[in-house]
Amino acid sequence: MAAVRPIPQQSIIECIPPASEIADLRILGKDLNFIQAMSKRADDLTTQALSATDYTQLVKITDSFTKLTERAEVKTKTLKELANDSNPLTEVNNSAELLEKVQLLAQALETKTQELSSQYKSNENFLIDTYGGSLNELINRVDSISSADGVISIFPELESLFKTIDENIRYLNNSAESQVITDKVQELSKDFADKAEQYNDAFLSEMGSQIALLNEKIYTLKANVDYLSSNYNLQLHLDQLSQIREQANASAPIYKNFPGVRDMIFNLDTLSISTHAKVTEMVSSNQIVSDLMPLINDPEALARGVKEAAIRTNVSTVENVLMPLTSKANELSAKVIELASRYDAGNYGDIKLKVVANFDKTVERLDRQYISVRSTDPEALGIKIEALSDTIESNMGSILSVDPGSQSEYFSSMSSRVGDSITTSDFTLFVNNVISIPGDVMMSSRNCVDSAFKDFTREFGGNIEAFFDPLLTFLVIIEKLLLATPWPIFLAVAGVLAWLGARSIKVSIGVMLAFFAIGFFNMWTPMVSTVTMISAATILCLAFGIPLGIWMSKSNRAQSLITPVLDVMQTIPSFVYLIPVVMMLGIGKVPGLIAVCIYAMPPIVRLTNLGIRLVDKEAMEAADAFGATYRQRLFMVQIPLALPNIFAGINQTIMMALAMVVIASMIGVAGLGLPVLQAVQNQYLSMGLLNGLAIVALAIIFDRVSQAFGTRIQKHRSGDVL
Repeated sequence: MAAVRPIPQQSIIECIPPASEIADLRILGKDLNFIQAMSKRADDLTTQALSATDYTQLVKITDSFTKLTERAEVKTKTLKELANDSNPLTEVNNSAELLEKVQLLAQALETKTQELSSQYKSNENFLIDTYGGSLNELINRVDSISSADGVISIFPELESLFKTIDENIRYLNNSAESQVITDKVQELSKDFADKAEQYNDAFLSEMGSQIALLNEKIYTLKANVDYLSSNYNLQLHLDQLSQIREQANASAPIYKNFPGVRDMIFNLDTLSISTHAKVTEMVSSNQIVSDLMPLINDPEALARGVKEAAIRTNVSTVENVLMPLTSKANELSAKVIELASRYDAGNYGDIKLKVVANFDKTVERLDRQYISVRSTDPEALGIKIEALSDTIESNMGSILSVDPGSQSEYFSSMSSRVGDSITTSDFTLFVNNVISIPGDVMMSSRNCVDSAFKDFTREFGGNIEAFFDPLLTFLVIIEKLLLATPWPIFLAVAGVLAWLGARSIKVSIGVMLAFFAIGFFNMWTPMVSTVTMISAATILCLAFGIPLGIWMSKSNRAQSLITPVLDVMQTIPSFVYLIPVVMMLGIGKVPGLIAVCIYAMPPIVRLTNLGIRLVDKEAMEAADAFGATYRQRLFMVQIPLALPNIFAGINQTIMMALAMVVIASMIGVAGLGLPVLQAVQNQYLSMGLLNGLAIVALAIIFDRVSQAFGTRIQKHRSGDVL
């Protein structure tokens, strides 16, 4: 029984909420609780301020006051709406009441700040003395550093101290001693950077020796991979490999910036891959030989089993050892018995492939760790300390101090900012909120549109697919025909067509050589798929584009309507219109063809319109004088004279269609674009380069032939050549 698609439940138009509903959602859904929450927060902060016994508590309360003020400025429009007595919502959300509570908070903070001002001064002196003493001590210790290890070991203390100073700058920057702290920070930073530079070369030399030793161990293990012949040897091999990985992992911060570390990681990765391949070979060989052992007394069954194993698997033991003996029954049986005995002695059955696979993953993670880990070589540490020092110097002059005098002014400014939010002009509100649709309304509308489109797809998707089935059949038939054509015939036909179009032996030979090169590098099948797709797309673009261009040239109204559509087709990201196409048609050739046509059609439409509009008026007047009909003027005067522009449009359409082959491969379109996509995803340089050059070769073929054909037609019509 055929599946029945559900009837759409919702129209897309129904998803757009009316303006009144948006307004109600703004007030009732979110903003109703806003002023209540703000007022309660102001009350809580006032209570905390009045009960504070420490100056640092007041500073934290002030930070919360700042956040409350910033939120009020974000909600300016709501505050103004709810400051009007005529608004019934002011009974529970009164902006004036919020402002009153904010002013009470500012007064409480100012009173407490003056009351606890003596604590600020004592805290300031304590911090100045503490940081000054710590900086002096570290300056002396840095001066006594005599090795790269000393630079690395002292760095955490410097970093921690600098970060602590930066966090407490607002307690220091109003003091007369703040410049002394800044100068000491700069001195310590410079001394540390000098020491880091002094011992960096020795550090790099030592790291080079360590990495060279690791590489030597890796090369030794790599040479032993092919000689692994037992589970015991394999476990020893894996233990040594694990030790190398652990050392590389533990030393990642200090190895990271060394020039040869990437090669070492690559060598370790290669060793892991070759080990994995060897273990897979051992496990597979043991399994195959175990399956063949019951057949050793039946020569025909044994030979057949070996052949089946060769087809099903890619195991070198089967290919190189057993397959050559399939016609020698006795030798084959003896070899199977010998292998079974050897594998049994080597405990091949105890080998766990999963263990090696997990180890392989840890090596892959090691590569990512070297990218993300923070380097701790002396030079990098010196740069980090200098950056922290510069940050402290900059913040000393830019961050607002929390001394009592500055705080009193700041509290007053906070109250003023909340008051300004309530009394903001209507013009400012309009400018700042002209496109103010809440996020929850937008989310609801988007979900509604998505649901309605999915309903539409489920209802009519089958009919839409059936409509395009003939086009899919045409593409498949053409592609199969080209693939079934022997390549010498294909080259000959391509050369003849190129000569007929360009009448140039050079162009014809170039076309055949380009196609031969593509086939020589084993890209014939994807090339045929791409040629089929581009040819079909070009034919469709010309079939629809040239008539549209003619219509636009005849009607200014049509031009004004179609031009914006062409602008959208050329500028909208191709991924956007791939979404509905894939939802309706799935993945495959047809949606890819539609995507290519959407992207490639505008040039032929625009240039056909332009070419006909640029036809000389005198030529049109001459045609009218001879009594030519509209069709005669079009086909015998306008189109011939517009051919240069039309051929330019054809050329651009072909080039843009070729440019889409990689994007089209993302929705399952076979061709040269698919290997390029795979190369990008897996970082296969050679694959991407070869297939990219093949696309370039096709572009050159189509470009040269189409240009030469257009030029020849123009010369023929002007009488230069026959």
